[in-house]
Amino acid sequence: MFEAVLFDMDGLFIDSEPDWHAAESAMMRSNGYDWTPEDQLKCLGGPLPRVTQYMSECLQGSKSAEQLAQSIVEEMKKRMSGKVALMPGAIEFSRYLNQAAIPQALVSASPREIVDAVLLGMDEKYFAISVAAGDIARTKPFPDPYLHAAKLLEVDIEKCLIFEDSPTGLTAARASGAFVVGIPHLVDVPEEPRLKIVKSFLDIQRSHLDGWYSINQGELGRLS
Repeated sequence: MFEAVLFDMDGLFIDSEPDWHAAESAMMRSNGYDWTPEDQLKCLGGPLPRVTQYMSECLQGSKSAEQLAQSIVEEMKKRMSGKVALMPGAIEFSRYLNQAAIPQALVSASPREIVDAVLLGMDEKYFAISVAAGDIARTKPFPDPYLHAAKLLEVDIEKCLIFEDSPTGLTAARASGAFVVGIPHLVDVPEEPRLKIVKSFLDIQRSHLDGWYSINQGELGRLS
């Protein structure tokens, strides 16, 4: 079986994309800009510096990326400080992994303040560690957050399973060397030898885990 399972956070484990959209839309409207679904799609998966830089450009520099980032973080902390909405089947799957003694990590491109607010708002959680933007020098789309998580868990990243939903996160996950499962959110993602796609955590059974592990072992053997 996989040595560890690493989860993205926003739009993958927690249903936070509506909150991000609401927070970003409200802030941009307050600055006289009509934030469209197309704008939101361009920002899917972050990281926050890229998102706020794009916003600053939309506002023609009237607000700096740093000012926008501070406002968004404060708003999202408020939104995430209560009971957190989870994606369907996420906590049940995480509970199963915990019962199977498989270490888990939450790996996010969101700032540490938001990740900690999310963890505080979860009634039930089984993550051994969490990694947030700012914990290390580079965040997604670089693989560094996932490599760092594997290092903290003292496992081989090539024997880890990563769940992601956005193009930015999938780029990071695939570059890490782990086996990746995508649960696409708002965008379509094609399958590859070490990238499988499911609709939600509700669709995952033990046979899927065994099958993915066998594929991973075969691919690692072929690549060695």
